[in-house]
Amino acid sequence: MGMSHEAFAFDWHGFEQDELHDLLAQALATNDTAALKVYIDANRQFLKDPNEGEPLENDWLTKLENRDVHEFGDYALTRFYDPADNFGIWDHWKDVDSGLPDFAKAATLGVSFNRNSNHFNPGRLGSYFQTPNQVRDTLALLAQFELPLEDGQQKSFARFKDGLKGCVSSNLGLYVTF
Repeated sequence: MGMSHEAFAFDWHGFEQDELHDLLAQALATNDTAALKVYIDANRQFLKDPNEGEPLENDWLTKLENRDVHEFGDYALTRFYDPADNFGIWDHWKDVDSGLPDFAKAATLGVSFNRNSNHFNPGRLGSYFQTPNQVRDTLALLAQFELPLEDGQQKSFARFKDGLKGCVSSNLGLYVTF
């Protein structure tokens, strides 16, 4: 299975101020999905299917496979990002990552959201966040590097950096998932 790096502009300030921030933290600590389900039902008009990017339908529960905190959280988080607007590095992430010096490798990711060592990880391959200030730092750091990448890899990396520029200009954070 390949590691497809997906990146989205993320309303970190909105998330931090919304009840979801604490609900997700509590759900990760307890593995209890009840509050997340209530949140999704109450906010369905603002949410999307995280896989398809389409508005969340009445039968959204039938689409769930794992029915765990990560999957419920995945749906709830779409209030703060658009799943259809992916500017990730996709399958070229490993090539980009291997071309970066060790001190810069975390720049294409961020920090995991976790409680009691339970990391939010809906894709089961990693999930990370950056605040708007961290995105500014990431963009400044990555602008320093010209990586010896093939054309498709270079285009993916450039698209990612352009997405970061959009985040900075809109004072948004970043959500990265695999």
